[in-house]
Amino acid sequence: MKIVFDTYAWIEYFLGTAKGKKVEAYFDDSEIITPILAIIELNYKADKEGWNFEEYLEFIKSKSAISFINWDIAKASSRSYIEQRKLHKDSSLVDAIILSTARASNSKLLSGDRHFKGLPDTIFLE
Repeated sequence: MKIVFDTYAWIEYFLGTAKGKKVEAYFDDSEIITPILAIIELNYKADKEGWNFEEYLEFIKSKSAISFINWDIAKASSRSYIEQRKLHKDSSLVDAIILSTARASNSKLLSGDRHFKGLPDTIFLE
């Protein structure tokens, strides 16, 4: 199975939470993709909280492919953003781009972010 890990999934994994244990279960049997925007968000969190981001980044790169924004994702993101804003007024453009990355790669999105709860292409961490 192809699966996109969003920022939420990686944070839970790195914090070693119960949800993080669920994330870990996908390492062996899935083709994992991490959007570049999740990398940026993780780097921000690392800088803010004093984590050694280079160690986390090396681990992410060893377990997943990094997905960059292409034209298809960029075009689809505006539609996803409109859809998401109808469901959640505080949904972000970053959320829409990450969701579009999953859709463009015919993947499921692994997240616990409430903005993705109930979407058919999401595996929601609870």
